Amino acid sequence: MALPMIMVAHLIVVGSLFPLGLQAESYLIFSLSGVVGFCIADLFIFQAFVDIGPRQTMVVLTTSPIFSAIMSRIVYNESLLGIQIIGILVTLIGICWVVIADGKNERKKKTGKKLDGRGVLIALAGSLAQAGGVILSKGGLEQGVHPVSANVIRLTAGLVALIIYAAVRGKFVDDFRKVIQKSRRKLLGLIAFAAVVGPVMGIILNLYALSIVPAGIVSALTQTTPIILLPYERFIQKKTVTLGAILGTIAAILGIFLLFAVRS
Repeated sequence: MALPMIMVAHLIVVGSLFPLGLQAESYLIFSLSGVVGFCIADLFIFQAFVDIGPRQTMVVLTTSPIFSAIMSRIVYNESLLGIQIIGILVTLIGICWVVIADGKNERKKKTGKKLDGRGVLIALAGSLAQAGGVILSKGGLEQGVHPVSANVIRLTAGLVALIIYAAVRGKFVDDFRKVIQKSRRKLLGLIAFAAVVGPVMGIILNLYALSIVPAGIVSALTQTTPIILLPYERFIQKKTVTLGAILGTIAAILGIFLLFAVRS
């Protein structure tokens, strides 16, 4: 769903449905980024959702900025100031605090998924793949490729990889039929909306950010979703927001402030 949308956006912004005339290296880098960041990372992450549950998976995924910072240092010799490293750590602590505190009451009521070693390793693999996708994208953006063009290539490669994976499993047609069933029209609409705000708008903004600030900072900020969701859970879903979640939010905001207190 996201690919046709981003192609229309590319037509409006750049003037063509698909980026043309780029160097072969750019196509290769962004294709690898799409396969690693969209296909491989999501396969690991969604399996982790099944094995250990979404909340625990989100906690493990907060390691992605650390992987990104390390990779960026090795590949691009991109360093962070001491205060920015502290900011990343404080932000990650705040996010973990929110996720753990927010799920505490649920864990009291439900047995939930057991936090087994296999699930944690799968989530770590997803976190590492996410970081790898970010680093590959940054390398391509440094060649002057437009972020929207980069996203078209990444989504195309990610989709092709997922189709191949589904075809090898022999479930492609069956999975597609399940999605388009009449009983799932509402779900289909929600997925379409998610495609607009996630792989299209979200990733484009993420790529723009990568062209401006270090990869470790971008990865840290992209992990703040649990913080952003707190008002939605409190005022729309009418859930109780724990004191721990509030304190974790304050810590995360403090960490974000430290990230931008001094520009590298």
